[in-house]
Amino acid sequence: MIFATGSLAMLVTNDVALLTVVPLTMMMAKLSRKDPFMLIILETMSANIFSALTPFGNPQNLYLYSYFKIPFLKFFSIMLPFGLFGAVLMGLINLLFNKGDSYKVEIQQPKIQNKKLLYGASVIFLLNILSVFRIMDYRIVFVATLLLFLCLAPRLIIKIDYLLLLTFVLFFLFTNSVIGIPLIRTFLAGVLNSKLNVLLFSAGLSQIISNVPAAVLISGFTKFYKEVLYGVSAGGLGTLIASLASFISYRLYIVEYKPRKYMKVFSLLNFGALIILMAALIVIDLLF
Repeated sequence: MIFATGSLAMLVTNDVALLTVVPLTMMMAKLSRKDPFMLIILETMSANIFSALTPFGNPQNLYLYSYFKIPFLKFFSIMLPFGLFGAVLMGLINLLFNKGDSYKVEIQQPKIQNKKLLYGASVIFLLNILSVFRIMDYRIVFVATLLLFLCLAPRLIIKIDYLLLLTFVLFFLFTNSVIGIPLIRTFLAGVLNSKLNVLLFSAGLSQIISNVPAAVLISGFTKFYKEVLYGVSAGGLGTLIASLASFISYRLYIVEYKPRKYMKVFSLLNFGALIILMAALIVIDLLF
């Protein structure tokens, strides 16, 4: 389940992967009468780490891939060492902290209620991938996506978590406001003058304002895009707000369970993994 979540995140973004997997985990936990806090934490960490491997794995990758016009093969070669070390790290964490609890599953024959929506959404998904590869114009794909769901599933648009989206937008507004302050601009220009500084600052800032706004803020002040990619990818670990995906998992979990145990273990594992991953990235950056 943990590595399956990471694999899914590589294709549909870490946020969407967790919005899909965490509710299923919660359902299985209810049937088994267990608290799934450990499994959800590990799923979240896996999604944040493995999503870094592809340009469409998370929002910050997509932004940096587009902003710096990074060729796909170049992007993949940069992130492959990160992904390999992250996979080893997740394997060790899973071995040490996951007890391997079994969960009851009700096996039912899936029923497709709206085949048109399924087939249409599959086509739209492929079109979105093509737009990321710069084969199709993203504006055309956006209009096609909007029209499909307006025609076939208008209720889904109503059910969107607009409060979560508003939180995301506010992060960007805050970032743009900060960039406009001359003192901040001078400070960033002075700090982001070396690869190591960019790497450390990207990861550190992500802990405070989340990794997507951090990527947006830092990208305008440096040419070291590899270090920004590494920093904000590792920076998705750590605090709860370091990655929107982590916040999504937390919100889904606290609907049914108390957050105290979750936050304690989440912080311990995430900060521990962040320190180890950052140490490895400094070495990787020096070697490659």
